[in-house]
Amino acid sequence: MLMQTNSYVVAKENRTEHARLLNRFRQTLTRLGCDQFEVYEQTGSNWSSESTGRFVQIMRFRDRKHQLSVQAGERDDPQAQQLIKEFCELINFPYQQQQGLFAVGFYNSVLPIGAGRPPALVQETTSTQAVGGQSQDQSGAQAPPLPENEPEPQGAISPSDESGLEIEPLSNDDTATEPVENLRIADEASERADKHQDNGEPQSQEDQEQEHQQPHSL
Repeated sequence: MLMQTNSYVVAKENRTEHARLLNRFRQTLTRLGCDQFEVYEQTGSNWSSESTGRFVQIMRFRDRKHQLSVQAGERDDPQAQQLIKEFCELINFPYQQQQGLFAVGFYNSVLPIGAGRPPALVQETTSTQAVGGQSQDQSGAQAPPLPENEPEPQGAISPSDESGLEIEPLSNDDTATEPVENLRIADEASERADKHQDNGEPQSQEDQEQEHQQPHSL
């Protein structure tokens, strides 16, 4: 994006006619392909009401080719040439150029020009935010957050170990063998204890050890 500026001074008695010329300038430039033409008046510090009488014209072009096309159109267009002549006479262009009051500037864009948001999208976003705010005010409270996944208890055995090998579960035969074996040992120890009690003999050390090995619960 390219920008050209024309800065100059307009006498107080010529400002009404100057405003008329600017409107005609805008119409002519739009017809020639330059649809970005703006004019600003310089004011005092912090935009006070005081006017300095200095104006700046701003014209924007897509690129150098676009600028040359508009410039060629001005030279070949009689109406544009008549407007330029009237403008130079109104501001006394030779005098301002001699005194350094008329200045021309040429600029290149630094930041990329982003496309603005479509009006429909802006309106839809505003409506959605308004509805959301009303819903929150009516409810009085926000919905509680969903519970997070509970962590697995420590020590739990996962279906596979870190190496990726599956751990086979114990079969029913393996789980049933230990209680049956314990019952058999308990019965044998009980029979020996009954036999010793009937004979009046103390229990042997082996019987006592077997008796201590009985399970407390199945």
